[in-house]
Amino acid sequence: MLEIRNQGMHFSETLSSAIQSLRSNLLRSLLTMLGIIIGITSVIIISSVGQSLVSYITNELQSFGTNFFQINPGSNLMSAFSRGGEPITTKDVEAIRNANIPNIKSVAAFNITSRIASTRDDSRRVTVYGMTPEAQELLKPDMVYGEFFTAEDINNRVVVIGSEVADKLYGANTDPVGESLKIGDVRFLVIGVSKSGGTLFGSFYNTAVNIPLNTLTNEFTGVDEIVEIDVEINNMNYLQDTMDEVEWVLRNHRKIADNQENDFRMLSFTGALDTFNTITNLLTLFITGISAISLLVGGVGVMNIMLVSVTERTKEIGLLKAIGAKRKDILLEFLFESSVMTTLGGLIGIILGLGSTWLISLAAKIPFVISVPWVLIATLISTSVGIIFGLYPARKAATLNPIDALRFE
Repeated sequence: MLEIRNQGMHFSETLSSAIQSLRSNLLRSLLTMLGIIIGITSVIIISSVGQSLVSYITNELQSFGTNFFQINPGSNLMSAFSRGGEPITTKDVEAIRNANIPNIKSVAAFNITSRIASTRDDSRRVTVYGMTPEAQELLKPDMVYGEFFTAEDINNRVVVIGSEVADKLYGANTDPVGESLKIGDVRFLVIGVSKSGGTLFGSFYNTAVNIPLNTLTNEFTGVDEIVEIDVEINNMNYLQDTMDEVEWVLRNHRKIADNQENDFRMLSFTGALDTFNTITNLLTLFITGISAISLLVGGVGVMNIMLVSVTERTKEIGLLKAIGAKRKDILLEFLFESSVMTTLGGLIGIILGLGSTWLISLAAKIPFVISVPWVLIATLISTSVGIIFGLYPARKAATLNPIDALRFE
C-alpha cells in the first residue's frame, strides 16, 4: 500500500492486472478480438500465398531458363484465340535469323495440334508439338532414352515422346527407342523419351509428343502457321534492346505501317514475372484495404468493451486512486488491457494465417513462404489498434474523480 502511495504501481503490477481482467472475462475478450483475428488472418494468407506463387513460378521459369522471350500472333490474347489477323509463319522466323542480331543465340518455332497416338496394344489422345531442333536448348528436357531430333530430321517422321506417354503406351521403365508409334494415320519412329523436371510447364511436355515442325505442317496441319517463336539471347542486360530490334525486323518484314499497331505480341518471362509480382502486390494491398474494415470494426469493438469495463470497474478505479494509484497508472492499465487484447488477437490471426497458408501450399503443391514484412506489419497494426481505440476509455478511467467513483452504484 505504502509503495503504491509513494511510487505508483509498478509496470509488472499494471500488466498483471490488465491480463487478469482479460482472463476474468475470457469469452467476451475472445469475441472482441474476433474482428482483429479475421483481418490479420486475411492479410497473412493473401500476402504469404502471393509470395509462395511468385516463388513457385520463379522456380518453374528457372528450370527452363529466363534468357529468352516469346513472340505470338495477334495484337492481343483475344485476337490470337480468334485466329484473326496475319498469322506468324516460318518466313518470320527466317527474317529474325537473317537479321543477324548479335545478342540472339538461337530462334525456335512451335506449332501444336492434337491426335490419337497408338501402338499395337494401347492408344491415347496426346498433344503434338511441332518444333524446330533449337527448341531443345530452350526446353532443356532430360533425355531418359535416345536423343532429340536434329537439323537432319526436320522433314522426317521421327518423334520424341514424353515420359508419361512412354509409360502409358509401352510400359513403365521400358525403352521404346526404335519402336513405331502411330500418330493419327501416320507412322513415326521413336528416337527418344524426354522428361522435364518442372511441374507447371513440365507436365505439358511429359504428356505430349514432339515432332519436327516441318513434319507437323506436312503431315497434319497443311498450313505454314506458327503459334510461338522463342528467341534465346546471350546477354540479359540487353534483353529490351534485342526485343526492340526484333520488333523492328518483324514490323518491316510484315510491312506494318508506322501508324499501325503490331499484329504480334512479344513477352519476356522476366517481364511476365515482374507483372505477376506487381499484380500480387496490388492484390495484397486490396485485400489489406478490405481487411482494414474488419480491423476498424474490431477496434470499435475494443473501444466499446473497454468503455463497458470502465463502467463495471468504477469502484475499483476509485479504490486504486484512494490508496495512491496515479492517473498514469490507471491510464496505462486500461491501455495495456486493450493492447494485450488486440496484440493477442493479432498473434492468433498470424498463427491462423500461416497455418492456412501451409495447408494451401500442401494442397496446391507450391512452396510454403512466410511473408516476414507482412507478419511484422500485422503485429504492429494489431498493437496500434489497441492503443488507438483503447486511449479514450483509458483516459476516461484515468480522469474519474475517486470520491465519485467510490460512490458509484
